[in-house]
Amino acid sequence: MIEQKTLALTEDELNYFVSILTDRTGIVPRSSHIEGIKNFLEDYLSQNKLSVQQYKNALLNDKVLMENFINQSTVNETYFFREEKQFIFLRDKFFPTWREKFPGRELKMWSAACSYGEEAYSFAVLAKSLGIKPLVTASDINSKVLEHCKSGLFLGTSLRAVDGVTFQPLVIPYRRSDGRVDFPADIKDCVKTIQMNLAEIDSPFTDMLLPKNQNIIFIRNVFIYFTPETRARILRTIVQKCLADDGLLFVSMSETAQIDSAIMPPVLERQMDGSIFYFHKKPEGGKVYG
Repeated sequence: MIEQKTLALTEDELNYFVSILTDRTGIVPRSSHIEGIKNFLEDYLSQNKLSVQQYKNALLNDKVLMENFINQSTVNETYFFREEKQFIFLRDKFFPTWREKFPGRELKMWSAACSYGEEAYSFAVLAKSLGIKPLVTASDINSKVLEHCKSGLFLGTSLRAVDGVTFQPLVIPYRRSDGRVDFPADIKDCVKTIQMNLAEIDSPFTDMLLPKNQNIIFIRNVFIYFTPETRARILRTIVQKCLADDGLLFVSMSETAQIDSAIMPPVLERQMDGSIFYFHKKPEGGKVYG
């Protein structure tokens, strides 16, 4: 028998917890996201027989409880080769040029806000299929999804019937009889995970974690949750400290318009290839790629 919730948060109580999430992570959740937070909190408080005040007091003084709250309150939904047109561009344009100009050189790629890790592994298997040695960094604020990423084991739902289907032949060889995708050690070893709060990307502590000299950075489906001011700080730090000269930065195709001249660093230029938008960091000595 499923235990029914015995507690319902008031609007003020819910707003309090949402404000904590925003304060700790920089995330400004949408209405559908807020509903998920509400459901989690009501379930948790009911199952643990806690009052709202008891949970409030404990949350601010218990690091484990706070981490669990953040883990449960962040959005994590992705799949292999999501927005596959961007990966087609890499496969057909960037990767061949890199391989020709820098044979044998390691290609550094960063999946920021990686969620469960499908994006990071998409980088790894695609690069390896083209004879390029990948060094992939996967970062997220959510410690739970990072553990999942480290395991290299994914549900069958990480393969979609439409978007990403072009690249399914790269993943299917690792699919088990139960439908799950289980990557071997030689692919898992290409992916390094880091727990990182993007809202604190310009703090001294986070600076020590930042992956440097990245040739490709994907920071997709995350700017929509941040204020323009936070977007500007994140973008400025990434471009100054993480993106290599002549490197490329990708956001979700639906987020491109949010990277306008007000927050775009001067060294970054918007590029278009067919229907694909990306951002190129101009090197001092002129382009190496393109």
